[in-house]
Amino acid sequence: MRTVQDALRVVTEPVGCPGGVNTFWQAQLGSAWTVPKIIEYHNGQAPDDECGRQADPDQFADNALYCTLDDTVAYSIEFMNDLASAGGPTYPLFVLMHELSHRGDRIGKGLGVVPRAEENQADCFAGRQAAAAHKAGLLEVADALNGSMLFFSLGDTRGGWFNQEPATAPDAHGSPTQRAQAFSYGYLRDSATCQRIGQSRTGDV
Repeated sequence: MRTVQDALRVVTEPVGCPGGVNTFWQAQLGSAWTVPKIIEYHNGQAPDDECGRQADPDQFADNALYCTLDDTVAYSIEFMNDLASAGGPTYPLFVLMHELSHRGDRIGKGLGVVPRAEENQADCFAGRQAAAAHKAGLLEVADALNGSMLFFSLGDTRGGWFNQEPATAPDAHGSPTQRAQAFSYGYLRDSATCQRIGQSRTGDV
């Protein structure tokens, strides 16, 4: 995996391709999982989906998101390229795996009970997808370490290292350590572990 396009291929390959995201989620959810609609856009634009039509384009800069209003995943092209520059093509892959995990949790009716638990559950399922891709020979073992480093870097530190946002805050994603640990649990353990994280009312991993 050398380019962002390689990463996107793992996400968009049809069911049946070993290690692909669609193959993983159909194994989890059966026919309830359908191939997702994935939209790309540039910073300064809003994605062409229902979420993009209802918000200021500036809110979507350097971002990726799952829109529950019309069941789409969207990402900023610049954001993906910046992630790849920072940590290689697995960085954008893991971010998209996280967003698609939100979709899988919604389809499977297993959403986290509080926002932080929901986000850590998606981090964990990103780890599960990474493990499946590694088993199929698409990722190196070192990529798992990169995934933990990525989610550590994306952890919330707005309240300082010891006073994080409340677990029930709408944008609570968890501390750096929580996010890295959730991804690692998914990579090393099983889907039941991820589902238990989602049921944590404190949002703790």
